[in-house]
Amino acid sequence: MTAQELAQFVPRTPCWRQAHLPPRLAWQDVRGAIAAIETTTPSGMRDRAIMLLLATTGLRNRELRQLELGDIRWRAGELVLRHTKGHRDRVVPLLEEAGEALAEYVLQARPQTTDRRVFYSHVPPVRPLSNSGTVSRIVRTRLQRAGIPLQRGGAHLLRHSLATRLVEQRRPIKEVADLLGHQHIDTTSVYIKVAVSQLSDVALPFPGGVL
Repeated sequence: MTAQELAQFVPRTPCWRQAHLPPRLAWQDVRGAIAAIETTTPSGMRDRAIMLLLATTGLRNRELRQLELGDIRWRAGELVLRHTKGHRDRVVPLLEEAGEALAEYVLQARPQTTDRRVFYSHVPPVRPLSNSGTVSRIVRTRLQRAGIPLQRGGAHLLRHSLATRLVEQRRPIKEVADLLGHQHIDTTSVYIKVAVSQLSDVALPFPGGVL
């Protein structure tokens, strides 16, 4: 036995940048959760529009909450994001299904107000969604109602799931980075690790046998 503190001699385990795998959902689970949303209530129409936007555009939580009516280019099928993490505007495509859900919410369910932000709480007092936890809670609730077990995560799960799906479809990594608003392509490269089919294409033969 020794009274000397030995912890200082234990080597630390290296923690490499981008070593983790991003949490993500199977695409059929994302689609199943969206399909299960009832749109007979204002909150249902809102939640379906939110889920579709997050799942098809890769918006960050804050970008969704800051979205204003003037940022929607209906004819061009685009969203202009003006409050981004990189402090610069970017444009993302508004796909037909997401655009229809967004239009349905704006025209039929969004509260009448002078505030230009798109998404609102439908629980009194009616106000814009300003808290990141509220959006994540909406996503988790809709996923759980569809029977999808969750350990953690919320709105960002859909962003990760979209990025993974695009990489698995062999879309150029620069295209994925531009959609997600990544300033450095190294940030996007983490998704390459989950593209198993592509990794198998570049794997070297195993010595002495077939890989």
